[in-house]
Amino acid sequence: MYTLTIRQNMSQSHSMENPRRIAYDTRRAKMFWEKKIEHQAERLQCEELRIRRSALDRLRVVWARMLEGRNRLLQKPPGAAQEVLPPAH
Repeated sequence: MYTLTIRQNMSQSHSMENPRRIAYDTRRAKMFWEKKIEHQAERLQCEELRIRRSALDRLRVVWARMLEGRNRLLQKPPGAAQEVLPPAH
């Protein structure tokens, strides 16, 4: 119990003797987290750009067009004339 009281008194006296140190530590912590957030935002922007440049969306559109054409052909009666599918780009 005696050591707990000494520790509490030491921490209180230390913070009261050096209020500038507390302000410095909070500024340092704030700068640390702001840098972390900034780096995370940059990573997210890079990832979004990478996804936009990706061919995956274009491939999905081409595949959807091909499947729509195939479904239309399969749903036609057997004697109907077959239509020519437009070329995929």
